[in-house]
Amino acid sequence: MSSDELAISVRGLGKRYEIYERPKDRLKQMIMPRLQRLTKATPKAYFREFWALQDLSLEVRRGEAVGILGRNGSGKSTFLQLVCGTLHPTTGEVKASGRVAALLELGAGFNPEFTGRENVFLSGLIYGIAENELRARFEEIVEFAEIGEYIDQPVKTYSSGMYVRLAFAVAAFCDPEILIVDEALAVGDVYFQRKCFRRIAKLRERGCTLLFVTHSIDVLLRLCDRGVVLDHGRMIYDGEAKPAVAAYLQSVFGTHTTKPNEAEDEVSSSTSLEAEDVDESTTIPRGSNDTFAVRPGYNRDEVRVGDGSAQLIDFAFKGVDQGSPVLHAGERFALQARYRFRDAAEKLIFGVQVRTRDGISVYSANTFTCDGSVHQFDAKAVVMAEFDMVNTLLPGQYFLSVGVSRFDEAGEIVALDRRIDAIVFTVIGEPRHASGLADMRLQVEVAAEADVGEAR
Repeated sequence: MSSDELAISVRGLGKRYEIYERPKDRLKQMIMPRLQRLTKATPKAYFREFWALQDLSLEVRRGEAVGILGRNGSGKSTFLQLVCGTLHPTTGEVKASGRVAALLELGAGFNPEFTGRENVFLSGLIYGIAENELRARFEEIVEFAEIGEYIDQPVKTYSSGMYVRLAFAVAAFCDPEILIVDEALAVGDVYFQRKCFRRIAKLRERGCTLLFVTHSIDVLLRLCDRGVVLDHGRMIYDGEAKPAVAAYLQSVFGTHTTKPNEAEDEVSSSTSLEAEDVDESTTIPRGSNDTFAVRPGYNRDEVRVGDGSAQLIDFAFKGVDQGSPVLHAGERFALQARYRFRDAAEKLIFGVQVRTRDGISVYSANTFTCDGSVHQFDAKAVVMAEFDMVNTLLPGQYFLSVGVSRFDEAGEIVALDRRIDAIVFTVIGEPRHASGLADMRLQVEVAAEADVGEAR
């Protein structure tokens, strides 16, 4: 790829920090190694190394949108700061070609003692915008930020939401060739976030390159062509957005991961769909082997995450024929799922999620969100869960995920077994001339409130 096609080029990038246990160790590090070299002794380090980012290389084409995923502490923010030039690399190099506008962590970029107006002009000049151009765009920036008379107040008096609105408005209206956003939009309200995403879409139409850090899978899939996953300072995936989400989920949840489920050579002859194994309502047979792989609608490209202390071993759509699952729009249906527990467990939650082919979440719920209930079972227990719901989806193909998790002592959710996008199903029905994902059963009444002559 020629250099003219690249917006960002990164080679062997690394950032190391020196961690000192005591203040005096910092002084020792300044003096002692020099003395040790003079005496021809091996210099000693009085600090502990911490690599926030290590050996990262990638290229980003002009106009490309790249989402950066990773758990907290994986190096995402460090990477963006290195690209912006607010940090200097320990190893490697990074080149950004074009005007870079960055919305990094809250508090970066503005002088808190200056007013919003003064910070708009200061930031614009830093971005390379002439003062007369900034004056021409000023009202548009203020209108987008929606902070009104507060524009003439010091930004140290702003709420976090006001700060982000103004910072994004400045970055988005300075004609950036590269826009970098680091999770800061998460503090804005939902209405402003939506406006920001529309603005980002317009910038992309103009050829702007986007680097976007988020924990929202839906947002990444909607905005980005490509995903990069970082884990403990190293890049573990670089490629298309949807597989990047799978790699991210595998890095977050447990050690028991499978893609695809090769499932399993454990599937024996007892798992074949013989008449005596399946009753008239297509409920799950009582065998304990994992029979997902032989079920109609199974997706071999599922992603499976969890610690393995429980296993999802079978599923069926209640009342559905043995062909690929086909559900009728507007009707109730039930998904049955069977679990086998290796260990005793408590505070359990059982859940499902429906997603589009693009990975956008349509619906997600579990036993805890439905009624606040949690469950417990003994080791070796085999458990059936039946998820009964109304199909309000419009005709099309969808993926269904199902799983079991538990609350740990800190109240965090720990996945035991989640089978993500494990089931593909089709929704059919009479076309209602609607678009989107869900059928809201729209009814419209239109009537004149008064005769035209009377209204005058």
